[in-house]
Amino acid sequence: MKNFRIYTYTVILMLAASCTKNYPRYNTNPNGATNADLDHDNLRLGSLISQMEAKVFPSQNLPENADVNAYQLIYSLTGDIYSGQQGTSDAYGNNGVNNSTYAMIPAWYGAAFGYAYKNEMSPWYNVMIGAKKIGAGANSAYALAQVIKVMAMQRITDVYGPLPYLNFVPAASVPYNSQKDIYHSFFQELDSAIAQLSNAIQNTGAKSATLASYDLLFQGDLSKWLKFANSLKLRLAMRIVNTDAAGAQQYAEAAVSGGVLSGNDDNVLLQVDGNNTLNPLYMICYSYNDTRMGAKMESLLKGYKDPRIGLLFNPATGVLAGDYHGIRNGSLFSGQSYSPFSTLNVTASTPIQWMTAAEVYFLRAEGALRSWSMGGTAKDLYESGVKTAFSQPIGGGQRQAGDATAYLNDDTSKPAPYTDPMNNANNVPVTDTNLSTITIKWDDAAGFKTNLERIITQKWIALYPDGQEAWSEFRRTGYPKIFPVANNLSNGLISTSLQIRRSPFPQSEYQNNGANVAAGVSLLGGPDNGGTPLWWDTRR
Repeated sequence: MKNFRIYTYTVILMLAASCTKNYPRYNTNPNGATNADLDHDNLRLGSLISQMEAKVFPSQNLPENADVNAYQLIYSLTGDIYSGQQGTSDAYGNNGVNNSTYAMIPAWYGAAFGYAYKNEMSPWYNVMIGAKKIGAGANSAYALAQVIKVMAMQRITDVYGPLPYLNFVPAASVPYNSQKDIYHSFFQELDSAIAQLSNAIQNTGAKSATLASYDLLFQGDLSKWLKFANSLKLRLAMRIVNTDAAGAQQYAEAAVSGGVLSGNDDNVLLQVDGNNTLNPLYMICYSYNDTRMGAKMESLLKGYKDPRIGLLFNPATGVLAGDYHGIRNGSLFSGQSYSPFSTLNVTASTPIQWMTAAEVYFLRAEGALRSWSMGGTAKDLYESGVKTAFSQPIGGGQRQAGDATAYLNDDTSKPAPYTDPMNNANNVPVTDTNLSTITIKWDDAAGFKTNLERIITQKWIALYPDGQEAWSEFRRTGYPKIFPVANNLSNGLISTSLQIRRSPFPQSEYQNNGANVAAGVSLLGGPDNGGTPLWWDTRR
């Protein structure tokens, strides 16, 4: 039974994160290599990098499906549903009283915290120590670890806000840092990694034979890592634009100048074999019967007559057969009555998406809209984003959507009203103010907000299935106009209109790290609940 496995895994995480009296213990993998093993044949650094890569989006087919359960808690039942890209099709025996209705479940919202420290921060720390021991020859390995750490921890701070980060040491009581300070550290770490990668490429070439057998993303191709590092820097720069506009522009222009993802061959994808490693969404959707297309996704893809709908999702089944149907979050239901709705078109061996060139084009388009130097006009970069998204292999069959010309010239299609065939109380009619009227075709004469909504809406589609990044961009911009939850059971803690802003800190932190988490809450600037915005989230 999947619910039991989820609960068991969460307890194990909490125990693993709190086995030292009076403070949380952020452990390394107890099943990993010993120190003696790590000193042999570059295994010290390589195996740790492999571990970090495999755990950003948990993908290993471990006993008891622990990684699948971790992914479900960290992503499927958090950002994936908060973004509106997906909807939960399991009531979890409680008639939908759970995260999807803002009745926050501690075992769910706390899972990401301990998992990240165990599988990202602790391995990174050991790479840092190992690199110091080896010396200059390990600079490339440490640069990779820095980029992976920033990728992983950006996602964690964007869930919780303040974190123990800047002075991290495993098995130690680490003070919380503000999200502002964490982001500034991200930029410093990325700049250092970019410099190390650039020097390595110049001195020894783009291919690292030492890292090739351990690097699950690029097989030691440092030139691809350099593009990824710059692209990640661009993503982070845009995230802070509402709180540090000058810094955001500086970081973004430097990233684009340094070289970013520009074609689908550059896409950052974790390949899985469908056996020892797998795409967890496959099991969550089909074995657990737990996730389906989201109502907002249905509205956009149907309204825009988007040819990607059949690449990303499957038609509904049973009495709903012959059409695509998404679930509106916050729906109250029992059992798995929404299981006939559209499943995800994903297989066990579908690659796991970290970052794509399409996203980078949309980031650059927004920068150009803000009059930054992004290597093109906002119109051209926006259209390149759509074209790149259409030509990206997507879905379980990894097929392409084809020519985007007609789609880009469509200046009349708008998001479609939403009808829930199970419960008309969940409908979003054409007169609802939560239904956007944004069209596809670029319009230079439109105002900033209109064209920003146009960019972010297409970016939101292209980001799928990375619901957390889509959720973060919605929190930052308010776009696309995600349907609010049909039922808000937060007892007033979370605004229905502004929607959920973050996850509360884990209960284990209050139990084992009370003084530091109290300081973390003070850095948050509001109560520790889902209604308090993060530092970069300025919507009010």
